[in-house]
Amino acid sequence: TAWNVSGEITGSTNPSEVLVVGGHLDSWDPGFGAIDDGAGVAITTAAAHLIGELPRHPRRTIRVVMWGFEEGGGSGPAYLDAHKSELGKIVIAAEADSGADRAYSLLLPHGAWQMADIAPLESILAPLKIIPSRETSSGDGDIAALQTAGAPTLTFEQDLTRYFDYHHSADDTLAVVDVGQLAQNTAAWAATLYA
Repeated sequence: TAWNVSGEITGSTNPSEVLVVGGHLDSWDPGFGAIDDGAGVAITTAAAHLIGELPRHPRRTIRVVMWGFEEGGGSGPAYLDAHKSELGKIVIAAEADSGADRAYSLLLPHGAWQMADIAPLESILAPLKIIPSRETSSGDGDIAALQTAGAPTLTFEQDLTRYFDYHHSADDTLAVVDVGQLAQNTAAWAATLYA
């Protein structure tokens, strides 16, 4: 038995519209799960915390979900089953599940570039050396079920050079997390979700 754990920052003007973001709590048996996926939980939770500390909350609700059984494929479908009534109100679904190393590109849902509030992302993310891509996000992992059901997704592409050296191994410990790169990811998520 595994559980999804969630918390949210209620939107200021459109609280019924929800951004569903998060990482997964479970890890592969031999590892500690620092990059897969403690980093994803830390990135999205810290981003939401930073947004929650701002004097003005975002327009929409930000819900951070810590999925309980990503490695077995059960938490995404379970979340969808529990939240089917919200499907038309989920404006973005995203999961941080590529470790803690530097993000370099943001993939958005199909047609997102026509939305007025997306255009400023290029200048917002430029200081972090992240380029919003014109390629379409293909949600996987815990958000795959939401995307299949029609929820738009976004994806931060990250440097995976070191990721598979540690992924699903006993070496997946906090020692391999680069704090500066983790902070860059957190800043990118916070800025993007707030925008």
